[in-house]
Amino acid sequence: MWYLTLRQATKPRDQWTVTLDQHLLWMKQQHQEGKILFSGPTSDRKYGVYVIRAVSKDEAAKIAASDPYTAAGFCSFELLEWEVHQIMGCGPFTAAQMQAHR
Repeated sequence: MWYLTLRQATKPRDQWTVTLDQHLLWMKQQHQEGKILFSGPTSDRKYGVYVIRAVSKDEAAKIAASDPYTAAGFCSFELLEWEVHQIMGCGPFTAAQMQAHR
């Protein structure tokens, strides 16, 4: 299954104590393990986006929740289930486009 994950800040960035380096290290590991196939911001920078490959929504939620930004409570996330043809070759997206694909 493929899950499009929208990560949105819940606290102002100047209050985040988790560094970008910690997040990027986590992201690199997820890419190497084949769990995250695409990552980046929406074009309007309202969301962080990553595409997760997982066998269930619960597994995808565990992966998304392990993002250091989310685990530290600076972000929340929403999972949208997508078909492969919707994901491949897509992006960058605006927040409105992401919501339209529900």
